[in-house]
Amino acid sequence: MVREVYQPPTVTEAKQQLRTAFANTEYFGFIKKHPLESAGASLLAGILFGRFNKGQLSPGLLGLAAQLLKRV
Repeated sequence: MVREVYQPPTVTEAKQQLRTAFANTEYFGFIKKHPLESAGASLLAGILFGRFNKGQLSPGLLGLAAQLLKRV
Protein backbone atom coordinates (compact mmCIF):
# COMPACT_ATOMS: atom_id res chain seq x y z
CA MET A 1 0.00 0.00 0.00
CA VAL A 2 1.32 3.34 -1.00
CA ARG A 3 0.32 6.12 1.27
CA GLU A 4 0.79 9.81 0.62
CA VAL A 5 2.68 11.64 3.29
CA TYR A 6 1.28 14.97 4.38
CA GLN A 7 3.37 17.83 3.12
CA PRO A 8 2.81 21.09 4.97
CA PRO A 9 2.36 24.09 2.70
CA THR A 10 5.28 26.33 2.00
CA VAL A 11 5.43 29.74 3.63
CA THR A 12 4.11 31.50 0.53
CA GLU A 13 1.25 29.00 0.14
CA ALA A 14 0.33 29.35 3.83
CA LYS A 15 0.36 33.15 3.53
CA GLN A 16 -1.87 32.96 0.48
CA GLN A 17 -4.33 30.65 2.26
CA LEU A 18 -4.40 33.03 5.23
CA ARG A 19 -5.02 36.05 3.00
CA THR A 20 -7.82 34.24 1.21
CA ALA A 21 -9.47 33.22 4.46
CA PHE A 22 -9.15 36.75 5.84
CA ALA A 23 -10.62 38.28 2.68
CA ASN A 24 -13.68 36.03 2.95
CA THR A 25 -14.29 36.90 6.61
CA GLU A 26 -16.83 39.64 7.25
CA TYR A 27 -16.65 40.77 10.86
CA PHE A 28 -19.20 43.55 10.53
CA GLY A 29 -21.67 41.67 8.33
CA PHE A 30 -24.40 41.64 10.95
CA ILE A 31 -23.98 45.37 11.59
CA LYS A 32 -24.14 46.13 7.87
CA LYS A 33 -27.30 44.03 7.47
CA HIS A 34 -29.03 45.38 10.59
CA PRO A 35 -27.68 48.88 11.31
CA LEU A 36 -30.67 50.18 13.29
CA GLU A 37 -30.92 47.13 15.53
CA SER A 38 -27.16 47.17 16.11
CA ALA A 39 -27.18 50.84 17.06
CA GLY A 40 -30.12 50.32 19.40
CA ALA A 41 -28.54 47.30 21.04
CA SER A 42 -25.24 49.10 21.55
CA LEU A 43 -26.99 52.14 22.99
CA LEU A 44 -29.00 49.96 25.35
CA ALA A 45 -25.88 48.02 26.34
CA GLY A 46 -24.14 51.30 27.17
CA ILE A 47 -27.08 52.47 29.27
CA LEU A 48 -27.29 49.15 31.09
CA PHE A 49 -23.56 49.07 31.69
CA GLY A 50 -23.71 52.55 33.18
CA ARG A 51 -26.63 51.58 35.39
CA PHE A 52 -24.93 48.39 36.57
CA ASN A 53 -21.91 50.37 37.69
CA LYS A 54 -24.07 52.76 39.72
CA GLY A 55 -26.43 50.07 41.02
CA GLN A 56 -29.51 51.92 39.69
CA LEU A 57 -30.88 49.40 37.19
CA SER A 58 -34.64 49.66 36.89
CA PRO A 59 -36.75 46.58 36.04
CA GLY A 60 -38.22 48.41 33.03
CA LEU A 61 -34.82 48.65 31.35
CA LEU A 62 -34.25 44.96 31.85
CA GLY A 63 -37.55 44.17 30.10
CA LEU A 64 -36.66 46.54 27.26
CA ALA A 65 -33.28 44.85 26.88
CA ALA A 66 -34.95 41.43 26.69
CA GLN A 67 -37.37 42.64 24.00
CA LEU A 68 -34.56 44.12 21.90
CA LEU A 69 -32.43 41.02 22.20
CA LYS A 70 -35.33 38.87 20.97
CA ARG A 71 -35.41 40.90 17.74
CA VAL A 72 -31.69 40.45 17.07
